[in-house]
Amino acid sequence: MVRWYRSFFFRVFLWFWVIVFLAMIAVAGTIQWLDDDYYRQASIEETRLLARILDTRPPILVEERRFWRRLSPGWNLVTVPLDSLGQLPHDIEEFAEIAADRGQILWGQDSGWLMIGPVRRGNDLYIAVARKAWQSTLMEKGRWVVPLVVIGVVTLLCFLLAWSQTRPVLKLQRAVRRLARGDFDMTALKNSYRRHDELGALTDEVIDMALALQRLLNSHQQLLRDVSHELRSPLTRLQIALGLARKKDKDGLLTNEHNRIERALGQVNGLISQMLDLAKLQQQDQQQLEAEDGDLVEYLTEWLEDADIECHNRGLTVNRNWRIREATACWDWLLVERAFDNILRNAIRFSPEGAELNISCGIIKDRAFISVGDRGPGVPDDELSRIFDPFTQVDSARDHATGGYGIGLALVKRIVELHHGEVTASNTYPGLKVTLSLPLIVPDR
Repeated sequence: MVRWYRSFFFRVFLWFWVIVFLAMIAVAGTIQWLDDDYYRQASIEETRLLARILDTRPPILVEERRFWRRLSPGWNLVTVPLDSLGQLPHDIEEFAEIAADRGQILWGQDSGWLMIGPVRRGNDLYIAVARKAWQSTLMEKGRWVVPLVVIGVVTLLCFLLAWSQTRPVLKLQRAVRRLARGDFDMTALKNSYRRHDELGALTDEVIDMALALQRLLNSHQQLLRDVSHELRSPLTRLQIALGLARKKDKDGLLTNEHNRIERALGQVNGLISQMLDLAKLQQQDQQQLEAEDGDLVEYLTEWLEDADIECHNRGLTVNRNWRIREATACWDWLLVERAFDNILRNAIRFSPEGAELNISCGIIKDRAFISVGDRGPGVPDDELSRIFDPFTQVDSARDHATGGYGIGLALVKRIVELHHGEVTASNTYPGLKVTLSLPLIVPDR
């Protein structure tokens, strides 16, 4: 049970509350800074400073608000015509009016400016003006830097909030993706993720789920291996019995029946071999691949030459569409050959005599795409995603009579997954096209 003060909800609530509270304080301080008008009677030292400024600084005529930009760092002497009162910048106007009402020389600050005065000479008023020391580098619109800083700080705090809450979720997401690829090792997630809130509880449940799935898969694979091995013994006895029966049938009266039995035994033997291979591949991981560099085009050409006899016997025409001349890939070539061979043999098996096979190969963004298309009956669209599952038979056109048991494409899928690739199937009306997508270099986990 997660304690309330460690709950994910409470943390989010507390973070938002703190951020809003700090933002309110910052806004209040900013408003006070923007409205920092303050006036008092000038001291003797400040009056002497005004006198020195009157004697040493050239006056700057106040005509419009832009005159603030003409001021130099430090103290400046500005002159205000009496007949222009009412048309001056608000800061100067307010300071002059307050000084006139009080009938004395004032020291004051207004919107970040320091002012001493005014002193009347003829028809003009003279006022000493300077920026506050810590604001001397700011221009007229620099007063808005503070609100922008407040916005930046609030944004940063919100970013930290989002990052702190989504970072563990992203870690969990990556772990679940590895789990979907068949990697049940949750050690890294368990060691790097120690929380005591809802996310921590969810992580523990995901780890437990991964362990349960691993146990279930291991028991399933063990059952598959045990059944396959147990079937081998009676299968061997049947083959021996078939050999004895052939010897006893000296007149050859049962030759056809014996041949059918032999073909059936061969199919069962092939099924058992594929089941064992699938179980072995399901236990294998990417680190166990015997990857080496090789030329993809060269390997494809060699694999197609191995199938020339079968294609010739069925009168099939093989159309090769190589969009590359050469491409170096780092794969476990024995496994990739087996995957390609399974797809090619299926295409040959399901193609009508005299039809065409379309084989294509290309490279797009460091990924190789290999496709094999036939002119067979195809697969119902709603069954395309299932044909790569073990023991899947989608319709009567692709059934046991053609020599398939639903294991070959499952082997293809597992081999492709070990190489961090994808395999897809699509109907071409007529026919089926199977495409392998593999990275040229198998990435490390």
